Amino acid sequence: MNILQKHVKKTNFRVFRVFRGPINKPNPLIFLFLLLCGLVISQVGCSDSSGVEVRCSPEEVSVFQGEKVLLNFEVANHLLESIRPGTNHFISYHLYDQEGKLIAYDNPRFKLPRVLRRKSTTRFELALFFGHSIPGNYIVEFDIVKEGEFWGSTKNWKTGKIKLHLKPLVSPGFKKKYLDFFCTTGNSLLDKEQYLLRLTLKNCEVFTGDGKMFGFSAGSDYPQVWIRDTATFITYAKIYYPWEVLAKSIELFMEHQSIDGEVVDWVDISGNTDKMTVETDQESSLVLAAYEIGKENPQWFQKEIKGKRVPDRLELALAWVWQNKRNPRYNLIYSGFTADWGDLENTYPDQRATKLSDRSTLVFSIYTQSKYIQAIDHLVKILKQTHETKNRAKIREWQGRLDTLISQTQKHLYLEDKGYFITHIVPTAEKEKYFQMEKDMLPVGGNAEAIIAGLMDRDQTKRFLEVLKKRRKEYQLRTVSFTLIPPYPEDFFPHHLLRHPWNYQNGGEWDWIGGRVVKALFMKGFPKEAEAYLLEIVKKNLDNFCIFEWEDRKGTGRGAMFYVGAAGVIGEAILIGYREK
Repeated sequence: MNILQKHVKKTNFRVFRVFRGPINKPNPLIFLFLLLCGLVISQVGCSDSSGVEVRCSPEEVSVFQGEKVLLNFEVANHLLESIRPGTNHFISYHLYDQEGKLIAYDNPRFKLPRVLRRKSTTRFELALFFGHSIPGNYIVEFDIVKEGEFWGSTKNWKTGKIKLHLKPLVSPGFKKKYLDFFCTTGNSLLDKEQYLLRLTLKNCEVFTGDGKMFGFSAGSDYPQVWIRDTATFITYAKIYYPWEVLAKSIELFMEHQSIDGEVVDWVDISGNTDKMTVETDQESSLVLAAYEIGKENPQWFQKEIKGKRVPDRLELALAWVWQNKRNPRYNLIYSGFTADWGDLENTYPDQRATKLSDRSTLVFSIYTQSKYIQAIDHLVKILKQTHETKNRAKIREWQGRLDTLISQTQKHLYLEDKGYFITHIVPTAEKEKYFQMEKDMLPVGGNAEAIIAGLMDRDQTKRFLEVLKKRRKEYQLRTVSFTLIPPYPEDFFPHHLLRHPWNYQNGGEWDWIGGRVVKALFMKGFPKEAEAYLLEIVKKNLDNFCIFEWEDRKGTGRGAMFYVGAAGVIGEAILIGYREK
């Protein structure tokens, strides 16, 4: 018996079913047989105990519930194939008590930060969160999971273990260490929420290589500092962080501002930047964030950044929008056709949907107008505050633009018969087609920003609330955080994140939208409604033990586990509603 026949016998294949002719005669089935043997051997190798080994350090950690902890991983991949991020492979863990009894097998997933190369050992640092609802001492077993297919431990891959001491988040220890400001509300849920808000800020801190604080990431899954998110949380962050740290995070965007005033979306610690050009709120966000910083230290407005003073850079930013993103016929600001305030337009199914192109449908959205109106209003206040003679002409010019924009927004976007602002209007021959589709959609975030911008009076705000209440009941929505009620229909957006209704910005549940509604209602004198909506959001957050970036209609958390913009606007709403009580 030759070697090949011996191997076939071991694998339970019958030789005569493959070799019908003499062994020395060429037969194409030989190659098929060898291929099958190779697949069998490969599968045996993949399930071998030496397939993948996970090791981590330190061996013991002590953290508060939900607090970010950095662990060092060493993963030895003995397989013939590399394991790549984006292929549904994640780091996760199984949780046991001190005696080794299983507490929770299925836990949050964490993205692989790099390729686990074949026949190699890969080392990396990973930020993790342990949000188990009961504090105590545990054993954590780290495992590789391929979503929907297998856990590495079921294939005899080696796992790594650490001891975990999980301290209670809502505790004197956390309050003393991090929560040096506390707003007493008289409501236990709102009091507990402040621990979670502070934890979210802490989990999103970004530091440079030398240990200096760089700013805040948008969420626990993001490496960059974003101007839109910074403007959203900065009012709340001011009560916990040194003024100099927050001012520097705003100056970053001025340092990367173009010569003609355009502002980028994000900056990372390496100095890289980018911009999602389908949106037109980056420049507005810079002004709003800078205004909050200048309120604490008006002298900052005299500072020069790369040869230009702060107010000049802010004015340059808004002038860039006026000159490059304004339709002179309507005197309104345009952006790409996104879902209310979103960053993906209805063009491409991939990352190209973040950029304006020859395929873009330009629109005038209520969200964009509202943010730009707020920004002009704040710029006028800054120019008045500096008391310079040359500012008088600038103030008159910007005040005139503000009045025009308010008038045009109310004229073209407000639906008197519906009681709210429409998401967009499209200034093309297809205007009527889009109008018929969108007129019955309630853009919750855009209307919240319209209230904050002063585009609705008290009676109009009351009508908006009536519509919101009716829509929530109709669609059985648990909070006011859903972005569009109802959302766009199936496949209106080609991008997979928005293709289905009630997902991502196409009707998903975003607390940084719900928080804006609450903030607007407190500002407009509807404290009863504001508190009721706020408590719905807070209860959900506390049940999750985190503040997800967004959730689908089923309540499944998506995106970042800790989303700093949502935490910031919820915190600001609490300050507005309860700080003066």
